[in-house]
Amino acid sequence: MTRKALIAGAGIGGLATAAALGQRGWDVTVYERHPELRVNGSGIYLWNNGLAVLSEIGAYERAMRNAFLASGVEQRDHLGNAMIPAELPPGARVVAVHRSDLHAGLTDAASRAGARIVTGTEVVEARADGSLFFASGDSAHGDVVIGADGAWSSVRNTLGLLLSQEQTREGALRTIVKATQAEMPEDSRGHCIECWNGQRRLLITPINDEEVYLALTCPATDNEGRDTAIQSCWKDSFPDWAFLLDRITGPVTWNVYSLVKCRTWSAGNACILGDAAHATTPNLGQGGGMAMQNGLALAAHLAAVDDRRDVPAALQTWEATMRPLVDHCQHWASLFGEIANIPNEVRSEIIPHLLANPWLAEQTSRGARSEIITQV
Repeated sequence: MTRKALIAGAGIGGLATAAALGQRGWDVTVYERHPELRVNGSGIYLWNNGLAVLSEIGAYERAMRNAFLASGVEQRDHLGNAMIPAELPPGARVVAVHRSDLHAGLTDAASRAGARIVTGTEVVEARADGSLFFASGDSAHGDVVIGADGAWSSVRNTLGLLLSQEQTREGALRTIVKATQAEMPEDSRGHCIECWNGQRRLLITPINDEEVYLALTCPATDNEGRDTAIQSCWKDSFPDWAFLLDRITGPVTWNVYSLVKCRTWSAGNACILGDAAHATTPNLGQGGGMAMQNGLALAAHLAAVDDRRDVPAALQTWEATMRPLVDHCQHWASLFGEIANIPNEVRSEIIPHLLANPWLAEQTSRGARSEIITQV
């Protein structure tokens, strides 16, 4: 008998899960509230674990079509000096891509696996019996319901799974500018760069041969810094990068980060993943990777389920397997952001020693180095 999965949300986590379940024989329908599939104009980091998931579900080739393979992420202080060089441990990989390319690869993989993607359909309620209810008044029923509908998840909230949700004190302006590697300063080519000055940060991430993704992070109380018109204060804080800041002509979005913690990730035949379950700050570049990794692991745990009565136990085992790693990454991503609260001179002095410590390096890279689960 064909098992039926209903997924709320056609983002990174939802589409990866749809592809993985479809490849394991599940009948999958993905419901997206927007009238068309879309992504915001920004880049995203993918480390070993996320890249491995893309390979496993057959999304790698399309997602990586225009990707930037970085030699690492260099951390620079307020004077432009490198605190941490752009070096990767042996075997480590980090790739930066345009979100639209990643989304296209995941969409193709999900469609090839037989998943149906229904747009313009907003999920407003989920129930533990495997039911979804839509804003239109219609409903659907499956053997498993999966909420991948973001930090403000209706699935999570109507199931009563939320423990706490808070918005962080900082957020980021995000945009993409035109720039080639040849136009970058010679000591900046081939890698990504994060610059720190006071409580402001500037992340410079090439995402293909012609575009650079910029993330300008500051406290939400920094009214001048968070202005989407990009005031001259950013050029004052990061004068070496004025030539990129002057190229900002496209859309600029401001978002404050969310931190989501849940009592549990499932109730009966319904579960949540990605930002709906564990929204985090982006400081370790693991938001998308963890969402995809959890989706693949979920499919592996559900692969052998023939009777819907066995779904709740499979969901509980899946959470017990994956949650310790996710909680670890969420915790260390928040801690990493606290570097912004260290005075400039102190930061320049202590961060090179702190982040070069092997134990700390292991903590912050555990998610990137984690093994993906393809079967149980």
